[in-house]
Amino acid sequence: MESRRDFLKKTTTLTAFSIFSSWASSSAASDELGETLPLRQITRSGQKSTAFTLGGYHMGITEDPKEAERIIEHAIELGVRLFDNARVYHRGRSEEYYGRFLTPKYRENIFLMTKSASRNGAEVRKDLDKSLKALNTDYLDLWQIHTFTTKEDVDNRLNEGVLDVFLEAKEQGKAKHIGFTSHQNPSTILYFLDVLKARGLEMDICQMPLNVCDPSYESFQKLALPALLDLKYGVIAMKTMAGGSMMGKRIDTTPKEIATEDIPDVVSETSMTYANLHQYVYALPVSSLCSGCDTLQKLEENVGVLRNLKKLSNADMERLVNTAKPYAGKYVENYKRVFG
Repeated sequence: MESRRDFLKKTTTLTAFSIFSSWASSSAASDELGETLPLRQITRSGQKSTAFTLGGYHMGITEDPKEAERIIEHAIELGVRLFDNARVYHRGRSEEYYGRFLTPKYRENIFLMTKSASRNGAEVRKDLDKSLKALNTDYLDLWQIHTFTTKEDVDNRLNEGVLDVFLEAKEQGKAKHIGFTSHQNPSTILYFLDVLKARGLEMDICQMPLNVCDPSYESFQKLALPALLDLKYGVIAMKTMAGGSMMGKRIDTTPKEIATEDIPDVVSETSMTYANLHQYVYALPVSSLCSGCDTLQKLEENVGVLRNLKKLSNADMERLVNTAKPYAGKYVENYKRVFG
């Protein structure tokens, strides 16, 4: 008899290439601003947005508003229509840049999202008000509970009224869709989905790590992705380069005991290319791939992978996973270990 693990693995793979083939055969879309990047479905209702999302964290890295404006304008020119953010990014600067340079000109043409990491309902409600003001809009296309860490974290936030505020925001039209993110452990996602089911509730979208290392260690792809697809969630992939640690860089979650020189540059040490890292994720049944770009060059490179997307075979996918397997976990995916 086929094991549940084998079934989920097969189902995920088949669904991935079924969706990929259907999407890849379609022509690029366009709107009143020009040609857009290819679109994928992001909501149960059938709404689509671009398969590439401009990450909000890196937007706030620059202290130069003119540079932020150049990146936003070029993203629009390149056909990006999905824009990520969070209230905590650079103390609100990332949202403020969007509010100055994105929404005044392009609000009706984009899918705009942000997140709240606060732990109680009162603070979450304040975050929503601050986000709407900073983003210069009266509604969000997506508002997410930011970074569920453990089952206890889920319980604590729900007991403190966080979910109630999100549901209220959707009812009031301040958030057209609501969702959540999780970085550390796929079991946290499964637990939250069970809690929602017990309450007769559903959210709309989940944002989580997906990359070539993931299948080999506490895998979101193997465990959380099939469950989300079964419930018809939109899935936004993040950390496709492990937040930069695949390039040997320290990130916020790198444990102090790990020396910088011990973090491997996965691409330099293997046969993989940077394009492969995104090609792998685009071959999964995800709605969009979110990546931060703090320079025009990085933005063009990211978009270029999607514009010239290479279709990967099952053998290609397996080869990439096997190549990345020795790097999974401690050194590269260290964000999975922060909360044990």
